[in-house]
Amino acid sequence: MNAYIPTREDLERFIQKAVEKTVKETIPPAFQKATRKKWLTTDEVMEMLDCSRRHMQHLRDSGQLPYHQHNKTIRYDIDEVEEFLNRGKVSGRCS
Repeated sequence: MNAYIPTREDLERFIQKAVEKTVKETIPPAFQKATRKKWLTTDEVMEMLDCSRRHMQHLRDSGQLPYHQHNKTIRYDIDEVEEFLNRGKVSGRCS
């Protein structure tokens, strides 16, 4: 049985690669979430959901998608839109 004993340089490279991978996978979503708009228009949500204006009206009327209205202006909280999208998420499991 052979044993591998890493050198200090090997360990440093391994740690550096692990940190770079973690930063690459973690920072962009955190940055994206921090810089995104909080309130979306109907057109922006229609694009996210790839649906028609009529379907948006149905989602509002049926209470499936929360919205906020001030006079005639309707806005959607991006967190609530993402929550709506995630409710329909199906986990892919193969048998």
